[in-house]
Amino acid sequence: GSSVKPFVWAAAIASGMTPSSIVVDEPFERLDGAGNVWRPKNFDAGYHGPMTIRAALEKSVNIVSIKLAEQVGVPLVRSYLQRCGITTPIDDAVGLTIALGTPEVKVIDQCVAYSTLANNGVRYDPVMVTEIKNRDGITRYDYRNNVHREQAIDPKVAYVINHLLQGVCAPGGGYYPTGHRASALGRPVGGKTGTTNSSRNTWFCGFTADYTCVVWLGYRDNRSLGKGADYTGGRLACPIWTEFMLKAEEGLPIRDFDVPNGIEFFNR
Repeated sequence: GSSVKPFVWAAAIASGMTPSSIVVDEPFERLDGAGNVWRPKNFDAGYHGPMTIRAALEKSVNIVSIKLAEQVGVPLVRSYLQRCGITTPIDDAVGLTIALGTPEVKVIDQCVAYSTLANNGVRYDPVMVTEIKNRDGITRYDYRNNVHREQAIDPKVAYVINHLLQGVCAPGGGYYPTGHRASALGRPVGGKTGTTNSSRNTWFCGFTADYTCVVWLGYRDNRSLGKGADYTGGRLACPIWTEFMLKAEEGLPIRDFDVPNGIEFFNR
């Protein structure tokens, strides 16, 4: 689903674009290898014209994501997904549909990938066992001595995407981006909704300075959850994520994300 879009944006930022770069959201078509015409559409079936890539991510605009993937190249997008923690194979045949999240991903991989954005580009491989003690209470294994971490992507690129994803969760002035319900946490939060074709899967992948959490909803037989705007990641997954995170963050101090060296802020 569109929850992989931030990694398309990361490839674009790494290639020299900025959140203020303009891309035109307009009808788009390409021929596939068999000569068939591919005409992807946005969720609302409309077009917004010229828009910043910041606004396009906040609105989860498919056409802009596809155009960015075409501009930077599918191999670069795939490398960002894989470096950040997506372990499932991504075949060359996906082509530009990689920008829409057509490759299958695991919930745990999504969580690792989004935590990489929250941690200024450092990927921590997941740990299932945190501690093992023997019958005498002596620790025989402590995960903290075995953590595998890697600077997967440039800290500045990760922070810019982090900042964009905070915009996805920040309503204001009558404007409600797709992840606005996460703002109920009352602390800095970033995230991205995801909705696959026919609402067969919905996602919300989000993070604070303390935790990263991913919520997925779908049926085992891959049937649709329902039709229309009520069956999206923003409407279904995001409220569950928010309710869980309110409990997880209860009593914790409000912390902002660390800003790496080399980041400059400009008023938009």
